[in-house]
Amino acid sequence: MKLTTTTFNNEHFEFAFWVKIITKHPCCIYYFGPFFSPQEAQLFLPGYVEDLEQEGYEEISTQIEQCQPKELTIFSPVDNQQFELLLRKSGNE
Repeated sequence: MKLTTTTFNNEHFEFAFWVKIITKHPCCIYYFGPFFSPQEAQLFLPGYVEDLEQEGYEEISTQIEQCQPKELTIFSPVDNQQFELLLRKSGNE
């Protein structure tokens, strides 16, 4: 998969768009980016989903967010029911 060649400086980074992918089997949240626009992020999104599907991930949901993720990969060791509860409490689902 080709990665974006977008170059950001610090003042633009806070306005960057990210692809957020949540998987429930296993329970993970991934951030891919940064991108200058939601349209640019949308172009790359299918490739990220395809890669995760090929790796056996299930129940994949996606969002494009304007944010500054602190972590790019969040793996949850809790069971799926607890993970869904955590997502609802955080407003991510």
